[in-house]
Formats: sequence, structure tokens, C-alpha cells
Amino acid sequence: MIEDYNELSPIYREKYKLTVLPKWRKKLVILKMIVLEIIFLIEITFRTIKSVLFYFFTHKKGYVFKDIIYGPNERNQCDIYIPLSSNYLLNNKKDLPVVLFMHGGSWGFGHKLQYILLGKKLSERGIVTMVINYRLTPKGNIDDMLEDINNATLFCYENIENYGGDKNKIYLMGHSAGGHIISQYVIENYSKPIDTENEKKQNIKKRVPLSGVFPLSAPLHINDHFLFETKRGVEHISPMRPAMKGPKYFDQYSPSVVLEKIKDKSIRDDKLPTPFPSFYILHGVDDATVPLSSSTKFFSILMRKLANPTARTLFLKAYPKIKHIDLIFNVCDDNLIIERNIFNGIDDDDTNNNNNNNIQSILNDMINIIKN
Repeated sequence: MIEDYNELSPIYREKYKLTVLPKWRKKLVILKMIVLEIIFLIEITFRTIKSVLFYFFTHKKGYVFKDIIYGPNERNQCDIYIPLSSNYLLNNKKDLPVVLFMHGGSWGFGHKLQYILLGKKLSERGIVTMVINYRLTPKGNIDDMLEDINNATLFCYENIENYGGDKNKIYLMGHSAGGHIISQYVIENYSKPIDTENEKKQNIKKRVPLSGVFPLSAPLHINDHFLFETKRGVEHISPMRPAMKGPKYFDQYSPSVVLEKIKDKSIRDDKLPTPFPSFYILHGVDDATVPLSSSTKFFSILMRKLANPTARTLFLKAYPKIKHIDLIFNVCDDNLIIERNIFNGIDDDDTNNNNNNNIQSILNDMINIIKN
């Protein structure tokens, strides 16, 4: 068992004792993970070659900006991908939607260069895409990561017009641990009215307008995810526990738990200068790393807390036969162009019933949410 399991809440402590695997099982799990990682690295060889060619050789000059510093801390760098169709260098337009993407990697791994094809694919569809690095454990913890996403969001708002983006059309998107961090950031900072005086005294993070938040296959309840990692036999090697500063802080950094403490029907006041943003939650049904229940639980809690939830302010979609990393690979490999309204069948005024709505395309769902 982990050395600090006594810091777990009583209920989760007992569940952990009943769930934890013996040492020999854990050794087999680690061996299996090593084998699968080798297979995975072989499988992504072609994607890696495509990424390297585009990033270093074939992209059009002036439309990919690399290693831009967005904050004062280590790893506060980002790449910005700009749509060729924008011709922003000549027309000086600043009207394109923006995605700020935060990578996953169990709070301890990952790099912006792993998501070159994501930036390329989104920019090809007319979206300015900012892919960031951020501090990871063991050099950083969740507080550092929240500070980094705050700095990245402020930088984006204050500078994205220089790259053709509209600062009033910013969407946060994060996969896995990145989805957890952006959700925690938004729940902490956008769920209550602004108190200017209190903000000054307590140095509360400045809010900028956000059009929406995309948690992709994100662990949104840390205690539950810890138990799930325990069932998999990886809780003792997972970076999650040190990243969250130990089990006693699991609830504090769980978006679902933080939400539960907020009064029902109290979130979202459109009269505020920076209202609570829309949430678009996407998850694979066959995800064996972060179960779909993480997203469905968060969705049901947020549904109760929003004052006037609609499909355009709170949306959940589960994709059959999609595993954890498949959600990102599906976007990077997708060459379909589908004009459809993802809210088909939900909006009363939607009459666009065509065969396109039966085609599974995560990329096109993202594009149509952002552009509709």
C-alpha cells in the first residue's frame, strides 16, 4: 500500500484496503505496461514522422510560431498554429476562434510537440490553436499547473489578436490530466461573482471571457480516479498523488467535489462581465485509463448547479469504441469535412436531419460546436 494511505478520507481508505493489489500482481502490471508502451511507440512511428516533417520543414512560414513564452515559470512556452485560410498577415483580421490546448500525461509527462498534428488539424479548419507546455510533477504540483493555465489564458487574451484570433472567442481544451486542470481552474475562478475589492486583497486570479471548455477524457473526481488506478495496480507509481500534494488534498482538487459544495442553480449569471463558460465534455466509451463515469458524474453535478442549463451551455457526448488516447488520435487522423449541427435533435429549431449525423467524427463535432 502507499505510505500515506491514512491521509485518505475514511470511506476511501477502507475502499482502498479492499481494492489494492498484492505486490506480485503490481509487478505483472508494470511489465505489461512496458510491453504495451513499446508497441505503442512502434504504432505511432508514422504520426511522429508526419509531425516532425510539418513542424520543422513543410509548414508555411508565418503560420506556426514556436516556443513563445507565455509566463515567468519553467516550461511556460507554447506553439501557435494559424489557419492558412485566414491570410491574417495581409488582411489584419482578428476574428478567428481560438483553442488553448493543455496536454495530458498523468500530471507528470507530456510535451507540446506530441500535439503538432492536433494544432495542424484544428488550424486547417479555421481555428487559431495555442498548444502549451506547463510545469509537471515532481518539479511542480497542481497549484503550479493552475498558475500556468491562468498565465496562459491571460497571455492568450492579451496577445492572440496578433495571430488573427478573436480574444472574445477563446475555448480551453485539455486531454486527460489537462482536462482535469482546465476544469479545476474554471470551477474555482468562474463559479462565483467577481468581488473587485476582495480580488485585490487576496490576489484572486483575473478572469478573461471564455466561450467554452472542452474536458476530453478527463479525471474529474480525484478520489474516484485514485481507486480506479488502484484497481489497475498503478496507484503507487502514478504521478497523480504527488501532483495533488497527497491524499488529504484529493477533494480540494476534484472539480466534481468542488462543484458539489456550490449551491444548486447558483452558477451562471449572464449579467457578469465574465460569466461561467459552457462545458462540452467528450469521452470514449471504451476508455480503460479514465472511465466514462468520471465525465458522467461531473456532468450530472454541473447540471444541478447551473441556473439555466441548455445543450449549448452544458453538453456531454460519449463515443463508442473509442479508448483513452484514441480521442486525440481520432482528431489528428480525421480528414472528413462534415457540415452538421452537433445539437441536432436537441435544438427545437434544427431541421438539418441528414446522414451526416450518423457519422462519428470527434474533430467535426469540435469544429461545429466552436463555429455554431
